[in-house]
Amino acid sequence: MSVSVKPVDDNYIFQLTWLRGLAAFFVIVSHTFRATEVKYSENDEVSSFFLLSLFDLGSFGVVLFFALSGCTLFISNASKVGFNDLGVFYVKRFFRIWPAFAIAIIFYISFRWFFSTWYIEPQGLWVEKQFLLEYSIYDLISYLTFTSNFAGSGGYFNNAFWSLPVEFQYYIIFPVIIASLKFGALGPMVIGVVLYFFPKLGLIIMDDNVVFLLAFSFCGGVMAGYLYNKYPVRLNPVFGLVLFTGLLGLASAISQSYLVLPDLMFISSKSNWYSSIAIVSVYIVLVTKINLHNKLEAFLKHYGTISYSTYLYHNLFVAIAVLFIINFEIYDKDLRLFITFVFTLLASYFVASWSYKFVEMPSINIGRNIIKKYSKR
Repeated sequence: MSVSVKPVDDNYIFQLTWLRGLAAFFVIVSHTFRATEVKYSENDEVSSFFLLSLFDLGSFGVVLFFALSGCTLFISNASKVGFNDLGVFYVKRFFRIWPAFAIAIIFYISFRWFFSTWYIEPQGLWVEKQFLLEYSIYDLISYLTFTSNFAGSGGYFNNAFWSLPVEFQYYIIFPVIIASLKFGALGPMVIGVVLYFFPKLGLIIMDDNVVFLLAFSFCGGVMAGYLYNKYPVRLNPVFGLVLFTGLLGLASAISQSYLVLPDLMFISSKSNWYSSIAIVSVYIVLVTKINLHNKLEAFLKHYGTISYSTYLYHNLFVAIAVLFIINFEIYDKDLRLFITFVFTLLASYFVASWSYKFVEMPSINIGRNIIKKYSKR
């Protein structure tokens, strides 16, 4: 089941790192709009800002995360440990994802009292459910075991946490996707399409079918990594940047409904368009060496590196900003959006940096030490 992979080029892995940071930024923008496009009082003005709305690409950002995960997992893991020892792979992924996730849940549970104390009377708004919905031990266990989508427990702790069990479940089928590469680049895409049609054809009946509907993006990411490894295609930096910018513009046009999609079962789905754009974007960025100013490059590399913790904690700060604008009676639409966006962006950046240093990296090192002990046996 092992796949021959050439040594990793750090320059191209860096490209994927800042792209991951961009995906996290899209999610923050989207959740900022969701929190301020509603009224918490009769005097509130509904937020809208055209330039920022162009980056309201939260759904695209999530499938971009999936595509990036598939791509980086193929490139990084196949080049270092191969796929004959699956235990090594799963230990690495568990310690990369789970400890930071579990600690984030503790913070969100601790914040519930504060939110319920300073929030208004519940109105069923987007920001409320994650902090006000009563949960059981069963719900908590389903989150901690990455099975909440199968267990029917959704919307607790953090609205963004729905994607984490989905991604972890893609890790489970990752060896099968790698095996499918024996049939060439189309192997992973066949798996993604087959999984997509499972719920569509009634072969799987679940309340939440997203793990099947979005598998196309993760599988496509694996295909992008495989194509990068197999074929020495490199794009001119300017041409690649223009293509990438055009793809983001297309995703934005779809998100804002400026583009009417064809009324066909597979093609009309926004998520399928987002997945396709994400896969091509990952490949273009991978094969285009974009030269940036040193300070900008360092910032983007760091922001991409901490993107997982940014994703984990940003909703906490969205909620704090909402409490602020409610209790200080801030009604102006531009000021509401500005406070929520800037505070969330800055606060999540600093907390994510802390989380990466003191939670993610120690957890990763624990996983590495376990692998070393396992390998010596």
